Amino acid sequence: MDDATKQRIKAALVAHATEALAGLQAQIGDDDAASRIPAGDTYQADDLSQADEAGDLGALLELSLARQQAALDAAETLDVTPTDVVRPGAVVSFGGSSYVVGVLADAFEADGVSYEGISADSPVGTAIAGLRAGDTFTVNGQSHTLDTVA
Repeated sequence: MDDATKQRIKAALVAHATEALAGLQAQIGDDDAASRIPAGDTYQADDLSQADEAGDLGALLELSLARQQAALDAAETLDVTPTDVVRPGAVVSFGGSSYVVGVLADAFEADGVSYEGISADSPVGTAIAGLRAGDTFTVNGQSHTLDTVA
């Protein structure tokens, strides 16, 4: 895999993370608006309960927002130069799926291929660190072989 391909994968990962962040920001804005009862409005006890629940959800969404921002930051700073050893920024494949090592991300697509992100400190990320294509690793009792490392 050449540098240009890896740069396109990184660009798709950053775009995916940016889109997810924007979606969370919009949801937080909507939930924040739902948690407020304008002064002077008449309301019932149920309205207060729903506003409180929306406020509680907003706090959870803020935590998700911080995590998504961290994922975006990690994606933007990922060194995706070609490599033959698994490290953050490596693109690996095993079990018929492809992954970017170093950032947690759900499925995204680049050049018609679906990728997911693997955190370097996850069980899989730790197990494959330093390995090369053809090496075998075990996670949760399952043995896998790295098909590619780029």
